[in-house]
This record gives sequence, structure tokens and C-alpha cells, in this order.
Amino acid sequence: MKIFLVFLALTFISGVSFATNFSEDFENGIDNWVVVDEPAALLNDKGPSNWVAQSGPFKGKALNQTTNIWGDPPDVVALGSSIIYDKQEFKNFDLSVDMMANDNDGVGIVFGWKDRKDHYRFFTMIDAGNPGGAAGNAGDPGKAPWTLIEKRTGDDSPYYNTLKVVKQASYQQGTPVTFRLVVKDGAIEFYADKKKLAEANDPTYKGGKIGFTVYAESGCFFDNLNVIDNSAPVEPKSKLASTWGSLK
Repeated sequence: MKIFLVFLALTFISGVSFATNFSEDFENGIDNWVVVDEPAALLNDKGPSNWVAQSGPFKGKALNQTTNIWGDPPDVVALGSSIIYDKQEFKNFDLSVDMMANDNDGVGIVFGWKDRKDHYRFFTMIDAGNPGGAAGNAGDPGKAPWTLIEKRTGDDSPYYNTLKVVKQASYQQGTPVTFRLVVKDGAIEFYADKKKLAEANDPTYKGGKIGFTVYAESGCFFDNLNVIDNSAPVEPKSKLASTWGSLK
């Protein structure tokens, strides 16, 4: 009986914050999502983007971005548009999502999102005519195909610090793929169809919101998003101690 009462105390009295999982199939639209385009001054194709929930390659509706928005003007680094889930932040998590691109340019997952100039991204490109990506600790990846893990540094070129470069594509044009992103205290792992393609580590990572990003991808679908939140619960010790004392 005491164990049951302690559980109730932890859940309802002490205000313990348990991990919250999240799933999205976009059947009810994108009301909880916020679109963030790069400023027009940083883009060649200024857009705007057009993120919509509509029928696509997966069952029911999917999230789709339909325009060719891209930049930067020298076409050295892939910039474009992002869409952010605005209702929850995640620090340690295991994310999976189905993706299919009708185009052959840049697509990725953003995470640790604080704002447009402060976030991380997994990003992949398959068109060899597109830019090589940001230079950084891992160096310039050169021409596509490649897969990157990057951290945004601001609005000055090269915009991102590249944490990891893998000279391999993460998708094929017109073919569905399942992306998986696992983040644990700054250790980052990315998988495509269960195959690990890239990993990196950033001890300064603090978590944030999650979302998707595109570069010149007109017709890029995302669906069946699942996020398992692996963050540990926070236990207010003062309330827990007083509650346990009263129960005894």
C-alpha cells in the first residue's frame, strides 16, 4: 500500500515530469507546426515555401513542401526552409520518420532547435550539381552525394559548423526511406533504413525543438513521425521528502 501511495505522490503531488513521447501522421493538418524560411537576403530562390498536409506516397495525408526555395546566393551552402513542431522540446530522444522526395536535392531533420540561427541538423544531398555544404571541424564535403551532421553558427557564411561528413547519400529520388535520429547527451547517430550512416558528438548540445528542413526539394513528403523521449524525469527533492515523511 505504501508503494502505491508513494507512486501517487510522485505523479500528482511532487510534480515529477515524466518523459513525453510524440507521434504525428499529419491527418489533422499542421496547426502545431511553425514554418521558418531563411531570410530573402540569404536565398537565391526566395520562395516562399509551401508546407502542406496532403495525400502523398504514404497512407492518408503526409507533410509536403512543394516549392523550390533555396540559397545562399553564392550557392556554397544549402539553405532553404524548415518546419518546426512548436509544442514540445526534446533533449534525449529516438526519432523515426518516413520520407520520400520527388526531387533530388537537399532534405534533413532539424533538432536542438532554439531558433533559426541556433539549431542542429542532419542533412543529405544527392544532386552532384549542388553545393558542398558548410566547412567546419569535419571539412568541406565537396560535391554530393553526402550526409552531414551540422550545428548552425549564425547568419554569416558558412552558416553551419560541420560535425560529421559521410560521402554517401541517405535516400534515392522517388523511393520511400525511413530516417532515424538518436540523440543522447550530445551523442548523435543517424540511420537510413536501419543502416547507421553518420555519428557525431557535441558536448555543448542542450536540446530543443524538432522539425524538418529542405533545400530546392519541390515535392518532399514526411509521414509517420514517432519520437521516443528518453530524458530522465526531474524529481523535486523537497516535495518528495516531505511527502514521504507524511506517508510514513
